Amino acid sequence: MGNSLGCVGLGERLAAAAKDGDAAEAQRLLAANPGLARCTTFGNLNSPLHVAAAKGHHEVSIRPQ
Repeated sequence: MGNSLGCVGLGERLAAAAKDGDAAEAQRLLAANPGLARCTTFGNLNSPLHVAAAKGHHEVSIRPQ
């Protein structure tokens, strides 16, 4: 894991979608760039999937729909 340059903008958008439970946006971002699933955000070690689960948004997944 880790933040590469590709994770800065889109990774933060994915983390926000995961945090907000916006499964459609999360899937759209992941379809465009599957590597975003490995991004960590805000200096912690949590992936967007960890963030979604912690907020109770179990409908957000990294599986293709």
